[in-house]
Amino acid sequence: MFSSSKASPLIFFATLAQFQCSSSFSPLSKMTSCAVSFNNCALKNRMFRSSPPFVSLASSADTSNFIDKVQAAAIEEFVSTVLSSLKDDTFTTFTLKGPSVPRKKKAISLEDKDRLTQQKEKLRGKYKLITGRLVLLQDKKGIKESLHLQANIKFHLATDVAQNWNVSNNEVQIGLRRLFATAIGIDNDDTDALISEWGVPNNEQSGILNGELVTTQGVYKLALQPARKAGFFKTKQKIGIKTDKMTTNALAHDKPKNVPLSPSSLFFQRLGVTNADGKPVNGMSSKLRQCQKFVEIVGKLVDDCVSESLLDQTTARVTDMGCGRGYLTFSLHSYLCTKYLLADSGKISSVQTQGIDRRPKLIREINGIARDLGGDFNSLKFVEGTIGDTEDNLLKQLSQDGTLNSESRKTIDILIALHACDTATDDAIYYAVARDADIIVTAPCCQHEVRPQIDKHASLLSKQSHPLNEILRHPIYRERQTEIVTDAMRALLLDIAGYDTRVFEFVGGDHTAKNVMITAVRRKDDLSSNGDRLAEKRARLMEVAKMYGVERQRLASLMCERLNDANDKMKTTSGMPPL
Repeated sequence: MFSSSKASPLIFFATLAQFQCSSSFSPLSKMTSCAVSFNNCALKNRMFRSSPPFVSLASSADTSNFIDKVQAAAIEEFVSTVLSSLKDDTFTTFTLKGPSVPRKKKAISLEDKDRLTQQKEKLRGKYKLITGRLVLLQDKKGIKESLHLQANIKFHLATDVAQNWNVSNNEVQIGLRRLFATAIGIDNDDTDALISEWGVPNNEQSGILNGELVTTQGVYKLALQPARKAGFFKTKQKIGIKTDKMTTNALAHDKPKNVPLSPSSLFFQRLGVTNADGKPVNGMSSKLRQCQKFVEIVGKLVDDCVSESLLDQTTARVTDMGCGRGYLTFSLHSYLCTKYLLADSGKISSVQTQGIDRRPKLIREINGIARDLGGDFNSLKFVEGTIGDTEDNLLKQLSQDGTLNSESRKTIDILIALHACDTATDDAIYYAVARDADIIVTAPCCQHEVRPQIDKHASLLSKQSHPLNEILRHPIYRERQTEIVTDAMRALLLDIAGYDTRVFEFVGGDHTAKNVMITAVRRKDDLSSNGDRLAEKRARLMEVAKMYGVERQRLASLMCERLNDANDKMKTTSGMPPL
């Protein structure tokens, strides 16, 4: 009955358990009853709650293919030591390792590649790495917290699985025993078996080769392969004592993210973004992510400028045109002050930030927040005005230092204009370009100026033959093409003005559909000194404008850059230049 069945070891163990519980059945009826009832999940759970199953399994003559006595004893010691360390509050972590991926050689033939692929495929669904740590989890109502051991199970070529076992009952013991039972291939029929979505691995074993248990009392090693050297032994003595701070951080279910700004910052709380615990207020999670991402992007640009600068004691001057409630303005100002002033790097000696918005009540409110915060925020100010007519701000010409593009200037000037509507983005960009700002950061909003021109151009093409006709005849595509063309022209114009320009996605589309960001950093070398490169950029600008029928664009007009050549008579029957 037990000669070749995969479940024979567990059936044998279950039969022994039934023998002990009942004496009224015949031996045959006992085994039959047990074999039938073994498929019952409750029985299997009772078996795992009983202890210890692995030594009993190893005692059967039919278990040689699964586990021997030495391995069973090592597993039993590992489980019991984990349980005792949890009881004594000395547990730190545990690690269990499965078979590793075969290494790829530098010079490899096609035959070796096929062999390597086959070896990897044989590992599919096997345990790769299992780690355990303690976490505090709240109940569904978010009221009570309970201590859990979280097991993170990584499989080869399969999806990772995480399980949380409550320490206050026997979930940890059940989970660990089921883990090892699955690993040695005797629990794969269990509906709760810890296998991947690929099911049982090819060789019916998930495989755990070795492991490590770390406690404050020492470090323990578990060795299961080779079987003759299997064992569980202590390798190090006490490794340290847990402090309250260490315990609090270690038990956090969600590990703190490596973000440039602390979510519990006081300015975030005063702006209504987070609460005193650093948790986002309802509806403000996306705003917090936007602030963190914005500071990460702009902070990197400033860091690069500072590292390349040969000057010390530089002043960083930030102007945020169309600042709104100032979420991003406060964020960047706080980051620069913390990064450079508190650290006393010597590179930046002061940070001056100014936000501009046209709403007087809003300006008074956020100015009050900045004054109440005090300290570094005393150099953060908000003024009433518009982008188009702003002259009195931090990017004005500095007569005492000469022109802004002088080599002796000791400032890093940063211009920000996020979601400035239509041509207001162009006004902000030109304002920065005209004053030779070091860094320009914009996130354009609507493009009303160019859309009518593309609509007119598309109507002229409606009866013509041209590849773009099939795109421009759809209004939704014309809208998207308008955004792409306008921002592409702005990027080209910034290149012409002497900036290294990048266009990329700022934040995910779930926060705002207008999530394209343009960043420009002033180059040390000027394109005006290279006539060929400058002519090439201008030629590309005119080609894009001709392709989409754009005859005027605000930034191009402000920079006196032509979008068409009066001497260029090259046309096709469609009225568009050839592709």
